[in-house]
Amino acid sequence: MEHQYKKYVLKFIAVFAAVLILIAGFVYVSDPYVYYHKDGIYKRTFTKNFNMRYQMPGLIRNLEYETLFVGTSMSHNFNEEKIDEVLKTKSFNATISGSSAREQREAVELAMKSKEINHIYWEINYDSLAGDPDRVDATFPKFLYDRNLINDLPYLLSYEAIKKIDYQIKNQHLVKDDVNPHSFYKFGAKKEPLTIDKMRAQTEGLNAPPEASHNLESYLESFRKNMMYMVEKYPDTKFTFFYAPYPITRHMVIQSQKPDINEDRLQTKLAIFNELKSYKNIEVYDFQDEANITFNVGNYIDRSHYFPYINDILLEEMASGKPIQSERDYKEKVESLADQLENFSYDQLKAQPLHASNNE
Repeated sequence: MEHQYKKYVLKFIAVFAAVLILIAGFVYVSDPYVYYHKDGIYKRTFTKNFNMRYQMPGLIRNLEYETLFVGTSMSHNFNEEKIDEVLKTKSFNATISGSSAREQREAVELAMKSKEINHIYWEINYDSLAGDPDRVDATFPKFLYDRNLINDLPYLLSYEAIKKIDYQIKNQHLVKDDVNPHSFYKFGAKKEPLTIDKMRAQTEGLNAPPEASHNLESYLESFRKNMMYMVEKYPDTKFTFFYAPYPITRHMVIQSQKPDINEDRLQTKLAIFNELKSYKNIEVYDFQDEANITFNVGNYIDRSHYFPYINDILLEEMASGKPIQSERDYKEKVESLADQLENFSYDQLKAQPLHASNNE
């Protein structure tokens, strides 16, 4: 009797396992969210996901490119068509809004395992570097970034994936062939430029970030564990690091409340440059003291983000302008920004967008 019972249990387990394998295999081949391959057993395409952390792995794996952009929403509007034209390359913008340095590292790792990457443009962002160097968003699906099918079981066996397959098969007539995934996370082109009064209103009442996570030690630990780690791991890939030009008013929110944080940020710039300068595959650009951009509120759509034409300006500069050449040169730039912070007043601001389409 006991032998019969064990035989029955083993048979049940085998059947159950076989069913799970069939389901996982069906989802893998169908691949409703286009994570593994662009061609499935029915017609489907990339769809914009409200949480780009889930969408990005499929784009990184399946689009064709040799140049990769990573960073935060400050870099979303680097347009691939413009990048390809200026840099004479095939590119993909894999930036993730509000991403940590660890999340960016995961995106770079996946790209390096999926494609032949020649050049990586990586935004250095203090909010990304702050806190635990292994910090990721609570929604970040790490299992989709490692190329390990076993880790992908939450997707391969999910009820949501089965529902998506059913919906896609029943609605084949709605699937468009001309969906452009490069346009998914671009934003702001049709916004109204800020005025000085609107910028002042958007920054009033803002609090500086906590010093416990925003300090020199925290920034450098995350930089070394994530960015420097990738530089050393892939010495044959070129890395261009850059600091995005936040409006001067964003820096002043911190300067008025916790100037020590800004001092640590200035020291971080020099420390990072000194750690990178000996590597032959590295270059650094810093746009945060570019007063023609940062003191001109008309270049911005909100208290942080600039119009897409600013991304074009940055791209042109990184394509044809010289990166930071020496520690001495960089000290001058850092001191320039420090002087701007020390002597800032609102009457220095302008509201004249640099691009004609936003200057009407």
